[in-house]
This record gives sequence, structure tokens and C-alpha cells, in this order.
Amino acid sequence: MSPSAAFVQSLRDEIEAGRTFGRHPLWLRLQAGELSRDALPLFAVQFFLQVREFPRAVSALHTRCPDPEQRIELAESLYEEETGRISGCGLPHPELFVRFGEAVGATRADMLDGVPLPTTAALIAWFRHSTHDLSFAAGTAAINLAAEGQVPGAFGELARSLERNYGLSRAQVAFWDIHDEADRDHSDVGNHIVVRSATSADQQDEVRLAMRESLATWWRFFDGIEQAIDAG
Repeated sequence: MSPSAAFVQSLRDEIEAGRTFGRHPLWLRLQAGELSRDALPLFAVQFFLQVREFPRAVSALHTRCPDPEQRIELAESLYEEETGRISGCGLPHPELFVRFGEAVGATRADMLDGVPLPTTAALIAWFRHSTHDLSFAAGTAAINLAAEGQVPGAFGELARSLERNYGLSRAQVAFWDIHDEADRDHSDVGNHIVVRSATSADQQDEVRLAMRESLATWWRFFDGIEQAIDAG
């Protein structure tokens, strides 16, 4: 394994150890069916708000990508986010999430007009900061690796739990299933870009810091939702 590839593997090991998808207490409660139905609309609204903004982060990375081949892969990732035509779902991913939200009691207006909790607003601000103000490699680590890299294996399992514990249909949990597969490819894009872009010690330090901040910001995002739910 080359030194750059070993560096990326070390990042993936940290992501696995610090993942929020699949390990945060709120996620575990949702997966176990321990949240009441009354709590699900709040979760859906806050999660939707960052889902709606995520394609813009991918778009920013595409704009800044210096490598033509990787730019094509990022374009494909963005195209899927905005249209769903590569996966075959035929819907923009935010629209696919709206279907889930409606299934658990949130209205379309609730989601479109939702007011972000401070921790949700901080996550959305991080999307912009990491993809506009940090280096391209650091932004890629924050978005492709630390966000999309957590999804495979977590979203599909959650989808089955939502069917089992809350009576949702396969169509209503399609958002989670589509991402479990699509983000496996998207996070691999990040792998390639970081290998090519973060070659010096300083660049690798910046990438690692961005990845850690991304994981921490996602954790606080779920903390905020859980606290709001528990406060009633």
C-alpha cells in the first residue's frame, strides 16, 4: 500500500470509530423503534434541512476539482443527488426524503419551511465552509469521506428497522436504501481525490483536521435533535 493510500485508510479507520450514522444514541433509538411516532416529524424536518443543502456542497467540490477525471465522477454524484436518474429512483434526493418525512407525519410545508435548530444550522454552515474556504482535499475529506463514507451499511439497516418498527413500506424508506448503495460509490470518489491531492504532511494534517471536525459537527447535529425531542 502506498503512503497516500495508507493515509486514506487511516482516515477510514477514524471514520468507522467515530461514525454518527449507526452509533449516535439518537440513531440507535430510532433503529430500535424506541422513539415515539410523535418524535419522528421533528427528526424528519431537521434531517431534511441538511439533505436539501448537501447537493450544493457536492457542487462546490465539483467546481473546485482540478482533476478532469475526478470532476466527471463528482458531476455524476451531483447528477444523482439532483435527479435520481443514475440509481433509477427518478427523483431528486431531497424529494425522495420528503416522501419519507410525509410517511412519518411531517408535511411538505413543515420540511420546506422548517427552522433549523442551532446544531442543524451549524452543520449546514460547515458544508459551505469546508467546501468553499478549506483546501479542495480537506473539503473532499469532510464531505465525501466523513459524511458519505459513514452511510454504507448504516442506512440500509435503518430502512429495514423503519419498516419493522414503524410499519413503513419499501417505497417510503427508499431514501435510505438509495443512499446506502449510492454513497458507497460517492465516498470512493473522495478516496481517490484525497489520495491524489493530499500528498504533503501539511496537506494531510489539514485533511485529518477537517475530517475530525466533520465527524464532531455531525455528532452535535444529532445531539441537537435528540435534545429537542427529549424536551418535548
